[in-house]
Amino acid sequence: MTTKVASVQRGLEKALQRASLADDRELAGRVRDEGHRLVFLLNGLVRTSRLYQLDNAALEGPSAEFASVLRGLIGLLGAVTIFCVEDNVYVNDVRLRVRPTEQVVIDGIVAELDRHNVGGVAFHGPIGAPEVKLLARALSQPAGEAGRARAALADRLTAVPELELTGRYRFRISGERTTVKQRHDDVMRRGAAVVKEAVANLGSNRLPNPLPVRRAVVDLVGSVRDNVGRAAATPLRRRLGSAGDQHLLSVCNLSLLLGQALGLSESALGDLGVAAMLHDVGYAHGGDKDTHAAAGARLLLRQRGFHEGKIRRLRVVLEHHLPHGAQQLSLFARILHIADDYDMLTAPRDGMLAGMPPPTAQGAMWAARGPVYDADLMALFVRLMGAYPPGSLLELSNGRWVMSTSGGRDQERFAWPVVTVIQESDGSAPVTSEELDLFELRYRLRPKRVLNPATKGLDITAALERAFLAQDGAPPPA
Repeated sequence: MTTKVASVQRGLEKALQRASLADDRELAGRVRDEGHRLVFLLNGLVRTSRLYQLDNAALEGPSAEFASVLRGLIGLLGAVTIFCVEDNVYVNDVRLRVRPTEQVVIDGIVAELDRHNVGGVAFHGPIGAPEVKLLARALSQPAGEAGRARAALADRLTAVPELELTGRYRFRISGERTTVKQRHDDVMRRGAAVVKEAVANLGSNRLPNPLPVRRAVVDLVGSVRDNVGRAAATPLRRRLGSAGDQHLLSVCNLSLLLGQALGLSESALGDLGVAAMLHDVGYAHGGDKDTHAAAGARLLLRQRGFHEGKIRRLRVVLEHHLPHGAQQLSLFARILHIADDYDMLTAPRDGMLAGMPPPTAQGAMWAARGPVYDADLMALFVRLMGAYPPGSLLELSNGRWVMSTSGGRDQERFAWPVVTVIQESDGSAPVTSEELDLFELRYRLRPKRVLNPATKGLDITAALERAFLAQDGAPPPA
């Protein structure tokens, strides 16, 4: 496997050497110019279709021109997404530049999509003039009832399988603070839906579209920062039967934790999160354990053009399983190697109630620092997770069983987590949910030993859910 991946890497390096900054600027310029034509044509077609029937000659020329421009862009980029963010329009990741007098057109297309609760339209292949007219007519019609507007629009466009509608989103401006803190579990649910859709698209041989994934990552970046314990516990909260999607989401959480501890910029964290979400794309495209890295790289290379984010994703896909001592790996790959292995070791797996206890997994990885894992990053990871990472089942010196729900917090509290009582010293279940800060109780209580939930018959996933619900003040599940 290493030889095959190294061969693909050498080809990638040669391709990157040929891709100069001038080429990138030229590509972005062409996308911006042709994207400008595409958006303005679509806006005009929507307005015209309100006045005429679809077979009217007034729609023929603009529809044919739209189809031609789209075909050219797909040949250039592989897939095309028109995406609205507030009062801006992007074509793929290039923002359209308009004169003040043209802003009314941008506002018009944003408003048309917004009526249908749609933030963008993705084209995974060229479409003809008849399908263009069908799209324009569908957008011009009244929106569906509240809560089903996007679904109603999608129903009108079932005859155009190359087309995909995406949800609305507001990008957070760099440095802007969100006024409403989002629940981590809500962010995770939305992220899971995005990952599931992305994997399904890849399995259908569609090109990966990083935009929806990046939107989910933007939310996760802020949420992980405010919920270190929950983010660190993500591997153990996985339900059986959802390994693939949940693995990607879990590795993303753990990678963002490490990236934030390193002080990476918001932009770099976004790239890191997207890379984590897409690091196993090769499996969705027919790869197996030995070939998925090369298969994933080939898939990502089908997207035209080179930019820093894409290069980082390619390197992560190729390198995330390679041992640290094998060669000079990228920073993102070294981060993901740790996050990926920790998730694989600790997460529940089919046929087992639980994975390896977190302290045991962390200890095994710590012992392999240097030749397998970057020693500095491994030290930082252990500091983040604490001596007893979230989900660790412990027996205290007074005989009670508790479960850790916090990370390392700081050096002083590294070995003294916040815990939830799971079982009383007499073996009975606690009457109410009780949370203890072992640092505050350290002169009276201490962790005596680490227990293995699998041998004790304890569902650690369910226990974590109950503990976090109690922290939120919500009633336990029935």
